[in-house]
Amino acid sequence: MLAEIIAIASGKGGVGKSFFAANLAMSIAKKGVSVLLVDGDLGGANLHNFVGLKAPGKSLYNFIREKMPIEDVILKTPANVDFVGGAGDVLGMAHINNFEKLKILNYLKRSHYKYVILDLGAGTSYNMIDFFNFSEKKILVMTSEPTSIENSYGFLKVSIYRKVEKFLSGDNRFESVCKKLRSRSMNYQKVEDILSDIGQINKDVREKVESLLNGYKVGIVLNMLKFKKELNIFYGFENVSKKYLGITIEKIGFIPYDIGVSESLKRLLPYYNNLEDISLREFFDDVREHIFEKL
Repeated sequence: MLAEIIAIASGKGGVGKSFFAANLAMSIAKKGVSVLLVDGDLGGANLHNFVGLKAPGKSLYNFIREKMPIEDVILKTPANVDFVGGAGDVLGMAHINNFEKLKILNYLKRSHYKYVILDLGAGTSYNMIDFFNFSEKKILVMTSEPTSIENSYGFLKVSIYRKVEKFLSGDNRFESVCKKLRSRSMNYQKVEDILSDIGQINKDVREKVESLLNGYKVGIVLNMLKFKKELNIFYGFENVSKKYLGITIEKIGFIPYDIGVSESLKRLLPYYNNLEDISLREFFDDVREHIFEKL
């Protein structure tokens, strides 16, 4: 049985993406389900801190560049979660080639774990977008800050456009469409405009792209919530995504701001496993079940 990959992404850094990924992994492990937590940030890895490790030790660098077996770079952690570190201090690792990218994905899919949680680096590089699109379950973490909202929408837009472009690539009839998808000055404002151009060339291909987009599911987690009114961001983001990107957003849940997160990180204490507040632990368990059932 192939592992199911859960990609955790964000439009910008500092929104708590790694915190969410680590605690979701701990919740899954607590249920007795096999899970592997992977730091997919190849330019600024820090996920190891959230599972109680001072340094990742062996990492994806050893797997990719030194040809070390994937089993040899999987580490046991104080969080009771199996872990593979990223590479934040190696020149060129943020720009792996397509072969190396596929090697990572294929080995993760064939691992013996039921779930692989892939914590991605922020931003819209091809590698991060392709990791996100390859995954069966896609989750975007954001805050109520305007920059986070704007960058989250930008990340989703680029991810969807990349999905369509890869589907059309190789067919010379759609070269002009692919060029517009990659262009800032001529870029499409709505997915419906893309479908219209595709339909003018071939209606059957348009139907296939529509089907592709209908199956594109993304869950949203709102992190560091301080005020109840911030929940309105969920609905605004959902409406804009539906109108312009043609996809339906699944609202996974929200995480209240907690100063204890910073304290546990400083002490290298895995947050979920050291929570005294049972309700917060139950929250992550509810999020876990929501992801399994709805995405």
